Amino acid sequence: MVTTKAASLPGRAAMVLTVGLFFLWGMANNLNDVLIAHFRQLFRLGDLQSGLVQSAFYLGYFCFAIPAAKLMQRQGYRTAVVIGLVLYGIGALLFWPASLMLDYGFFLAALFVVASGLAFLETAANPMVAALGSSETAERRLNLAQAFNPLGSITGVR
Repeated sequence: MVTTKAASLPGRAAMVLTVGLFFLWGMANNLNDVLIAHFRQLFRLGDLQSGLVQSAFYLGYFCFAIPAAKLMQRQGYRTAVVIGLVLYGIGALLFWPASLMLDYGFFLAALFVVASGLAFLETAANPMVAALGSSETAERRLNLAQAFNPLGSITGVR
């Protein structure tokens, strides 16, 4: 492994960005509870209908975790992270037309797209963090990055 400052700078930047992702999806995972409360009131939902929020969200993980892993095998971590960020961004942007139309199904579709992006990001993040440095310190990097996930969860619940 090359240990010059110039060579380690991209690795450090990638690590900082990945730690930020752990923080951000900690926030995203806890927003469902807030959404359920608001959707219940806005759309006058029962228990079964409001449970669809969690179902739509975690269905995105179920459907896209394996395709994300297969993509990583062929194209690498960077491609999986970029696709994850693009899907997450598209899903987030879909909330705007869903709010204009006040369509519960549209909101569920947007949540599904957000979670699909998160599936790509989370599938790529752990092995990417492990690969960003020496194998001797991989566990420490993983623990550091994963420590930011609950911090995002705590920050996101408001």
